[in-house]
Amino acid sequence: MKIKGLIISLCILVSIGANGQGISVSFGYNGIEFPDTISLGDTINYSCWVVNKGDDVLAESILINTAGYSQSQGLMNTRTIGGQGPNFIFPNDSVQFTPGFLYEVVTQQNYLIGDNIVVIWPKVSTPVNQSTQYEYKNVYVKGSAIISASYELKNEVQFYPQPANTFLKLSTSKMVKSVQLFDLLGRTIESDIRLDQGSIDVTSISSGIYLVHVFFEDGTSIQEKLEIQH
Repeated sequence: MKIKGLIISLCILVSIGANGQGISVSFGYNGIEFPDTISLGDTINYSCWVVNKGDDVLAESILINTAGYSQSQGLMNTRTIGGQGPNFIFPNDSVQFTPGFLYEVVTQQNYLIGDNIVVIWPKVSTPVNQSTQYEYKNVYVKGSAIISASYELKNEVQFYPQPANTFLKLSTSKMVKSVQLFDLLGRTIESDIRLDQGSIDVTSISSGIYLVHVFFEDGTSIQEKLEIQH
């Protein structure tokens, strides 16, 4: 199976009017990492740098959006795959989305079997209306002859109770390498959480909704929403 060549069109520029001032953001010169062949059920891991190309200090959250593209329908299934901030990014400075932080499971809702054109762009969280150019990438999606490793992993790993009050129990037969906790804007709350007999002490973490990211010794990882309620 031959895959269409990678289409690289960037610089992405997002121009917005905020209090009469324009802000532009773009990916760094390497663009965003994206595979050219995937299977249904795979997890796509993204990494990139987002640069403030404007003349003003950027004090907003940065989101990474993606969508499929059809010549007849345009953008399809537009969605946000992650974000972080608010950050104070000075002109020509940047913020990094590290490998393993941005990811998406390949489903039939967002991808077709065969060739797909995928569109990815950074977006300042507010205001909503922006003039945006995109980075296009071609990807070939193979059928799901094998059960998704991601779905199998979800069945192997359990987090309870939800909501958690004092302790969150992590139940899995896999060897855990590290555990990290983020808020919904991608800010790191805990970068190296200690497991005590499979439990995480959350008594010092404020009530709210978080993302818990678990990395295993075999190189796999899983991320789940966590609610803490004291």
